[in-house]
Amino acid sequence: MKLLLRQRVSLALVVVALAACQQAPQPTARPLQNQLTILALTPTGTATPTATVTLTPAPASPTTAPSVTPTRTVGPSPTKGATPINPSAVIPQSTPQATPLSTPTANQSSSFCTQNFGAVTDERFSARLNNAGLDRTPNGDRLFLELTSSSGPVNGQVRCVPPAAAQLLSSDSSIASVIQIDLPLWRHDELWSSSSVTLTKVLRLDTLQHVRSVVSQSSSDSAGVLIEIGLDQALPFTVQLDGGRLNVVIADTANTVLSDDALSKSNGKPTAPKQPVVFVSKGDLYRYESARVVPITTTLAIESAVALSPDRTQIAFCRANPDGLPTQGALWTSTIDGDNETLVADVGGCAEPAWALDGGVIWFTAPWSDAAPDSYRLWQVTANGGDANAVSPLDEWSRRMPHALPDGSVLTVGHTDGGQGALLISNPLSGTDNLLGQASLGNYASVGKASVSADGTRIAVEAIRADGGADLVVLDQSGKQLDLINGQWWVRPLAWGNDNTLYYLNVICRSGQVLNYSLHSRQGSKDSQLIKGSTLGDLGSVAVVDDTMLYVRSLQSPDTERGAQPVIGGASELWLYDLSNSARTRLIAADDGITSVK
Repeated sequence: MKLLLRQRVSLALVVVALAACQQAPQPTARPLQNQLTILALTPTGTATPTATVTLTPAPASPTTAPSVTPTRTVGPSPTKGATPINPSAVIPQSTPQATPLSTPTANQSSSFCTQNFGAVTDERFSARLNNAGLDRTPNGDRLFLELTSSSGPVNGQVRCVPPAAAQLLSSDSSIASVIQIDLPLWRHDELWSSSSVTLTKVLRLDTLQHVRSVVSQSSSDSAGVLIEIGLDQALPFTVQLDGGRLNVVIADTANTVLSDDALSKSNGKPTAPKQPVVFVSKGDLYRYESARVVPITTTLAIESAVALSPDRTQIAFCRANPDGLPTQGALWTSTIDGDNETLVADVGGCAEPAWALDGGVIWFTAPWSDAAPDSYRLWQVTANGGDANAVSPLDEWSRRMPHALPDGSVLTVGHTDGGQGALLISNPLSGTDNLLGQASLGNYASVGKASVSADGTRIAVEAIRADGGADLVVLDQSGKQLDLINGQWWVRPLAWGNDNTLYYLNVICRSGQVLNYSLHSRQGSKDSQLIKGSTLGDLGSVAVVDDTMLYVRSLQSPDTERGAQPVIGGASELWLYDLSNSARTRLIAADDGITSVK
C-alpha cells in the first residue's frame, strides 16, 4: 500500500455565535471571445482529468464569539415520509426501481436535477446530425442539435457537475460549472459518418451570457457522444426533445434556487447541549463545551476517528503516524479531557471505533489486505486494554461502520469486491456471522450507511436501488422490517434521538453539483419536515445530543455524484440546530474537513 507523506500544519478554528447565509461564491462574468471551435466527433484517447476546484468559504460573521481555548492556527416540494409498512405484510420480490425522470415540457421551470430525454431504453439509435449551434433565447443560452433518426428513439441525459468532475474540459478558472449532454446510445454507423454537419463547425459565442467553452468527444466504442459546456457559474437548465431537435437551455440566474439553503442560515438563539461534543478536524480531536472549543489532542500523529463511551466521559480513537495512512494506526482511549491516554489495541490498523452499550468493550475495524480495494476486518478489545480479538473471518466481506447491539453482538455494513452490500451480524460468543434483514434488503442492489438507535433496538439503513438512488429501511434487531421511507431520489439516515426519533435527509433529485434536500424527523408513523433547501456543498456527519442536532456542512461540491458516503474535505463548518425551537447557529469554521462529530 502506497504511503502518503503528510506534513502537519496548524489548524485555525473560528468560533462564531451567528452566521449569515454561506453560499459558494460565483465567479464574476467576463467578456466572451467572439468564436470558439468545438472538437471533432471522432474517437480520441481518454481525456485528461481536470484539476479539483476548491470553493473558498465566506468569512465568519463579525458577531461576538465565544472564547476558544487555546487559540490555534490552521493553517421541488419535498414529499412526506411514506406510510409505514405493516411488519407482517408480504415484502415485494421485485427489484426496487425509482420512477424514471420525465422529459421537461415547454412550461417546465429550470432545475439542477439530472434530466433524461427521449425514451428510457437500452436500445441504440441511428441518427444523422443536420445542424448544431449555440444561441440566445429569452430564457437563456441554448445549445441545440437537429437530428434525423432512422431507427431507435433518440435518447440520453443532461446533468450538471462541478468542474473537477468534467471528463473533457481542461482546468480553467473561468469555469464554475459544467453541463454534460450524454448520448451514450448514438450508434457510430453510416448515418453518423454521413452527417452534413459536424461539431467541428465554428459556433458564435459573442451573444451568449454564460457559456465559456464547449467540447465534444465520441466514444472509442461503437456508440456514444459526450458534450460538455463550461459555464461561468452554476446555473439550472431545461431539456426539451421536440421530434429530432434537442434543446438545452441554460437559465440566466440561480438565485431562487441557491439562496434557499436553510442549513446555512442562522435563525434565533439556540441552546447548546449540556453534554460535551467531540469532533475531528485535520488530524486532531476537539471538544465543544460551554460555548468554547478545547483541543483534546495536539500531537503530530493523525487522529482520524473517535467514539464516545455511553456515559460520554471517555473517548476511543484511532491514532496513526504522520507519515502513514490514517487507517494504519492503533486504537487508543482517554478521558474526554484528553487525560490518561492508553494504547489498547495495535493490530496494524484502526478505523471506526464503537463502544458496547455497557462500555466494557470497544469494537473497531482494520484493513487486513494491502491489495485494492481495501478490505476491513472486525475486531474487539476490552476498554481497559488486553489482547484484541478478530471477530470476523477472512472472507469475501469487507466490514465497516460497527454498531453494538443489546444482546452483545455487533452490526456491520459489509461489501464485497463485486459491489454487493448487506448488513452483517457478528456474535463473538457463538462465533456466528450472519446476514440481517435480507427479506427486505435482498431485493436492493446494495446498502449504504446504517444507523442504530441509542437503545440498539432499531436500525435505519440506506437501501440502494438499481437506478443508483436509495430508500430508507428501518429494521428491528432481528431484521424484521418496521418502516420504509421512499424519497424522490435518495434518503439518507442521519442520527437517532434518545427518544428513538429518526432524523433523515431526503435528497429531492439526482444532481451532480447541487444538493436539493429536505430534513425530516420521524417517530413511529409521524413524519415531520423540519427545513428544506439547496446547496452547492454537502451535509456530512450528524449527531443528536440532548435536544440539539450538531451537523457538519461542507462548502465544496463533491468531485463525483452524491451518494451513500459524503466526502467532507476543504472548508467546512460545524452547526448547532436546537430541535425544540428550530433555532440554528454556526459554531465553528475550519479550513479543512470536519470529518466526524459525536
